[in-house]
Amino acid sequence: MALIVVAEDDGGTLKLIQVVLRNQGHSVITAGDGHGAWQLIREHRPDLVVSDVNMPGATGFELLRAVREHDDLNQTPFILLTSLQERRDMRQGMTLGADDYLTKPVRPSELVDAVSAQINRLATRSAALDMQVRDAVSEALEEQAWSLQEQYEKRLARELSEQWPGENRGQQEHHHTHATVLFADIRHHADWLAALDADQLVTLLKRFYEGSGDTVHLFGASTVQFVGDGLLALFTDRDAGTTAHQGLRAIKAAFGLRNAAAGMQGFVNQRFPGMALPRFAVGVAVHSGPVAMMRLDGLLGGAQQRLPVGETVVDVMAMQRLAPAAHSVTVSIPVLRSITGAIQPLSRHFITLPHRSETLEVCAVEPLTV
Repeated sequence: MALIVVAEDDGGTLKLIQVVLRNQGHSVITAGDGHGAWQLIREHRPDLVVSDVNMPGATGFELLRAVREHDDLNQTPFILLTSLQERRDMRQGMTLGADDYLTKPVRPSELVDAVSAQINRLATRSAALDMQVRDAVSEALEEQAWSLQEQYEKRLARELSEQWPGENRGQQEHHHTHATVLFADIRHHADWLAALDADQLVTLLKRFYEGSGDTVHLFGASTVQFVGDGLLALFTDRDAGTTAHQGLRAIKAAFGLRNAAAGMQGFVNQRFPGMALPRFAVGVAVHSGPVAMMRLDGLLGGAQQRLPVGETVVDVMAMQRLAPAAHSVTVSIPVLRSITGAIQPLSRHFITLPHRSETLEVCAVEPLTV
């Protein structure tokens, strides 16, 4: 029920009001003068104030004016009590912003009705405000979703148009002196191979490819390739459609892929009920360096493809497969330094890559928590 401050200098009237309101289930705190009531109102921020007009210290009118002029309290419902019958006093109280007016001696039934009316109005107003907030949030989310969908469709249309023969095909850049490469694959892939038949595995990989491909596209990947049970995405500062740093976009895509994997678990539970399957999870590695683009011109009549190749690509794939299983997102130190302040480093360690004579330092990371 409601918390109510009652300000009344007459002991008998104060006791009557207190008993009646508490019998209705309300919490009541009392003051015998206007100054004491104002202190209680500021301290407790009640749902309703019931105040006598003529009190020592500060009158009910002065208390009402203080409440209405306070930035945080000005919407508090306020009922005035008076033994005066003149209309000018009633008019003065209503002009100052009183919500209701009761004359003394107070009748319990009138008091209960007046208080119930104000509490109901407060609840209705709060519900309306909550609805406005929900509507505003819903509208903002819809606008955001539409914006992301529109960006994705524009990128998809541009990539499809780039596959169509044109005059500038020979002028495309085929080497990036600095790019950020992301590689993600399914954890415990051997266990999935053992647990699912060929058709079931195709169903799983198709769903994973569709969801992960959409995720990296939304964060501006310039090239996406699917390699076995994994995904390889290239992020560059060229033709990204955004001014956001390539490393930052790549790491956001990495965390997005991890979140998408959580959604995949629901798909697995629904599509393969009752099967003893490992928990669906992905591991992601992010590395940066030079990348060459190899163009395959329609093998056996297929569409032209551009594949990222080079040591950076080999490194990132090895990083992911050699990273500790507890680390869902691993970045190389060059990537970590390029986005300092945007992520939370957890633990740094060295891994030995089969194709390198020296070890590579990497770091497990998590998003920053506010």
